[in-house]
Amino acid sequence: MEPKKTKDLKEAFLRSRTIDAELNEERKKKQREVQLLTLGSAGSGKSTFSKQLRVLYGDGFPEAERVKLRPNVYSNVRVAIKRLVRAMEKLGIQFEREESKDLSENLVSVENGQHCYELCADDKLSLEETVAIRALWQDKGVQDAWEQRHLYHLAESAKYFLDNIDQISTETYIPSVQDILYIRLPTTAIEEHEFSVNGLTYRVIDVAGQKSQRKKWIHFFEGVTAVLFFTALSGFNELMDDDDKVNCLHDSLDLFRDLAYNKWLEQTDFILFLNKHDLFVEKLKTTSIKSCFPHYDGPNTPEDCTDFIQGEFLKRKPVKKTVYPHITCATDTNLMKTIISDVHNIIVDINLRRVALL
Repeated sequence: MEPKKTKDLKEAFLRSRTIDAELNEERKKKQREVQLLTLGSAGSGKSTFSKQLRVLYGDGFPEAERVKLRPNVYSNVRVAIKRLVRAMEKLGIQFEREESKDLSENLVSVENGQHCYELCADDKLSLEETVAIRALWQDKGVQDAWEQRHLYHLAESAKYFLDNIDQISTETYIPSVQDILYIRLPTTAIEEHEFSVNGLTYRVIDVAGQKSQRKKWIHFFEGVTAVLFFTALSGFNELMDDDDKVNCLHDSLDLFRDLAYNKWLEQTDFILFLNKHDLFVEKLKTTSIKSCFPHYDGPNTPEDCTDFIQGEFLKRKPVKKTVYPHITCATDTNLMKTIISDVHNIIVDINLRRVALL
């Protein structure tokens, strides 16, 4: 063979080996990278899940950052008591004690027909404010409004913070990690979080769940390893905050169906989180899911009702679409640690199948 041809063959062989090595390295890199998109209605627990990832696999919210989140706790307390008082007016509920009515009038004022707070600075709760909030929360009328919260919108975390008002109002108060998990702040912008779990790099994208924001979701569908879809089981007897004519769980079912059939997510597996199961179980003690599903004729037990709702979601997907359901409580760190471990194993399997197609 001529020397030139031999040289050309060697160079071609080396180029081929280099290309193979680059492709192999790219394949390994893809195997280590996971992009997850968290979707669901507002208040379904998407952001709490992202917080749990940070608690379990990130920096765990250092004290310096938790101090900065203190005003958010105060905001949640104030919004909660405001909505309870407003609900009492709408529902015709009376205060048990006359002094409670006076306290509510001092705490809440009316301007142009809208309620607003007479607030002190956001960085603390004044003694007067704390006394008023504590007394109002203990009033039977306010408790009655809490029990009827399905008739208006009130974050379930309201009880957690109002029950702990004495601790929250102290001068030395620093929010605990558990407090951070309960803070309710609607996601209004795109948030990205990156974590490393057992050799995989997770990029989790959390987008706003309000109806007005959903058209923007399509921009994040490309390159997604899996969709994490969250629904609040406890929303079966609640109305949406941004559309008080729509049942929360009905909206979630419709949204799931639309996403499951979306052509841009045709090849994307879904992991379904049936979230807020603890609140769901508590509600079932006094409320039937027939209020949401009149055609349901099974027992009103947590197991039967959960199975039924899970089935309602799975009926709303293409036959070939793979969906992995999980029953969760996103504020329970121990439970979520187990769930996230299961999800990790699912993602590894999905990722291996995805990389095999490269």
